[in-house]
Amino acid sequence: MRLAKQAELKAQAEKYALQDAALAAARRKNEDLDAELAALRAEIKAAKAANESRPDTHDYNEAQTRSLIIDLLLKEAGWALDRPQDREYPVTGMPVSAAPSGKGKVDYVLWDDDGRPLGLVEAKRTTRDAQSGKYQAQLYADRLEEKFGQRPIIFYTNGYHTFIWDNLNYPPREVQGFYTKDELRLLIQRRVSRLTIATLPINEQIAGRGYQAHAIRRVAETFENDAQRDALLVMATGSGKTRTVIALTDLMMRANWAK
Repeated sequence: MRLAKQAELKAQAEKYALQDAALAAARRKNEDLDAELAALRAEIKAAKAANESRPDTHDYNEAQTRSLIIDLLLKEAGWALDRPQDREYPVTGMPVSAAPSGKGKVDYVLWDDDGRPLGLVEAKRTTRDAQSGKYQAQLYADRLEEKFGQRPIIFYTNGYHTFIWDNLNYPPREVQGFYTKDELRLLIQRRVSRLTIATLPINEQIAGRGYQAHAIRRVAETFENDAQRDALLVMATGSGKTRTVIALTDLMMRANWAK
């Protein structure tokens, strides 16, 4: 009996020793991994600092910016650019201050299948501020809207920085790339299809407390009346932040402001 007990204890001791060895090996592996990650982070930080300190020697003119950068970015978004009207689209009626002849050419027009413009792109050379094209792009949008009865979404870019501007609803903002045809269609459709969110009923089964409804209304007013795209709510722990935001999302979806 005593021998069996000793054998059992010995087996348990060996088992625990193996477990301790495995844990120690795992710790060493984690320590090695942490050291490797730290070294990689240091390399990335050094490389980033070197890149940021290196001057950009590219000085593409506007035509080069279009052919080498903007054309590629538009094609990535699904715009084939294989028709004459896709580039350098002529417009008339420009103000004399912008074009003495009253004529101009839109760098790119992004067309819908029905022949109406969904968007336009005003291009500047890489070393110019992309926002210098904002006013000219607005004038082109005016001319296209007058001709086709639909105001296009405006983009202006220098190839490295691209801004989108739906100036019927929102101020300009920088984006990472151009929108697809379906995305531009949705933006234009929402101009007429979305409902008011400032007065649409809130789902009280999601957020039924008075202060939650008040917060949702204030955000809705900021979006609708002030044409803002973001808002900040500061709420105490336990006050139902998650329910408030879910109810706001539900409100925007029912009003066709968001997917």
